[in-house]
Amino acid sequence: MDKPISNFHFKFMSFGYKFRDGFSPRKDILKEVGIKPGFHVLDYGCGPGGYIIAAAELAGKLGKIYALDVHPLAIQRVNSIASKKQLTNVETICSDCKTGLPHNSN
Repeated sequence: MDKPISNFHFKFMSFGYKFRDGFSPRKDILKEVGIKPGFHVLDYGCGPGGYIIAAAELAGKLGKIYALDVHPLAIQRVNSIASKKQLTNVETICSDCKTGLPHNSN
């Protein structure tokens, strides 16, 4: 597994993303992708989870969002977001490459 960035760098990056998201909401971007209810989505390199809420809402209760990142703080942050927002369709994966998902995942 590759070594994750330092905790300080991760927190600094997260702050920058919050600023970015205020000007360009992630839901607007994901609408262009065409995520529909029931879709299964892999957020590879999810970072602080900027796309998680929007993706979970678009995929709906029948969908599933897999948030993968190498940094443990990213996984903690996404788990916290999912818990606070009661997003039952979000699952985290701490890895630098392997998803653990079946090869025939759609």
